[in-house]
Amino acid sequence: MFRAIRETGPPGSGDAREQVMAIAARIVPSDIVAFQSIDPHTHHTTQIASPDEWVTADYEQIFRGHLPDHPLLRHFLRTGDGDAVRMSDVVSRRELRGLGIYQDFYRPLGIHHQTACLLTSDLGVVNTLVLSRGTTDFAQAERQLLLLARPHLAGLLAASETRHLFEAALAALDAIDDTSYGVILLGRFGKIRAMNRSARLLLGTYFRGCGGESGTLPGELASWLTEQRRAPSLDQPAPPRPFTLSRGSRHLTVTLSEHHSSTALLLSEIDAAAPAAVTDSGLTSREHDVLWLVAHGHTSAQAAQVLRISARTVEKHLEHIYAKLGAASRTEAALRVFGTAGGRPAGTHT
Repeated sequence: MFRAIRETGPPGSGDAREQVMAIAARIVPSDIVAFQSIDPHTHHTTQIASPDEWVTADYEQIFRGHLPDHPLLRHFLRTGDGDAVRMSDVVSRRELRGLGIYQDFYRPLGIHHQTACLLTSDLGVVNTLVLSRGTTDFAQAERQLLLLARPHLAGLLAASETRHLFEAALAALDAIDDTSYGVILLGRFGKIRAMNRSARLLLGTYFRGCGGESGTLPGELASWLTEQRRAPSLDQPAPPRPFTLSRGSRHLTVTLSEHHSSTALLLSEIDAAAPAAVTDSGLTSREHDVLWLVAHGHTSAQAAQVLRISARTVEKHLEHIYAKLGAASRTEAALRVFGTAGGRPAGTHT
């Protein structure tokens, strides 16, 4: 069982539902393995299965229509116990064959035996792993295997869901398309787990040669973070102030946000000397990023390194930017979009 779990791959390496199904199929042979998400109150359901030839709109509709009478779901909701249980543990063979869900759904599919376990429950939606057979019932030993595997499968699913939430949050921040605000999510020992596009641009702007690709914070930020987390003492009655770094009239501020075991850095930038910028430049997100970096003193090669593209691609983006804005140079383009021409003065931090 544990070998099957280890060989499936780490969370985030694929669809967690398919990973859970693959593990279950290896430890308990079944005719059909399914992952179902069910809202018992609205009867909304989604499911994937292997094999999946039977997953049609008609069968989905039949399943939803009989959902309130599903013996295993009723057992989970009544007892609150999500451990692996067999259909034969909660309903007799005669009772099962008298149910509409059996006559209209399971019998046409050749399913006569089933075992299931509840993996996670969030906002009223239950995620269940369901194994089905046509001939022989599941043995008690197979049920015990699912009982042992359940915490690992639930953990795999929860880790994947958390990662997807992180990615969705970062994507939403990126959609704002504002390079003045960034978010960095940190793992253990201050390692970068994820960041939005704006954070990558700000790191690349204020810390030369750093775009977060290595997974580590710039040295100055790492030292500040260590100091920020140090327990207050008589010599240090209050936590350090937010990290600040200046480049001429531009000022970067980094603050620490911690909630339970999660850590995030919030980055913001202001330019005291900048006039109002153009609110709708007509540039794409990538063109906006390129102009932002070159306006902050990056060469085409340096901008390419931060954005993980080629220097030639950067130059092509600049050509398109000039054409869209009617500008003759990167300085003129930056003035029109950001209200400042950028530059590369020496940086100082406090």
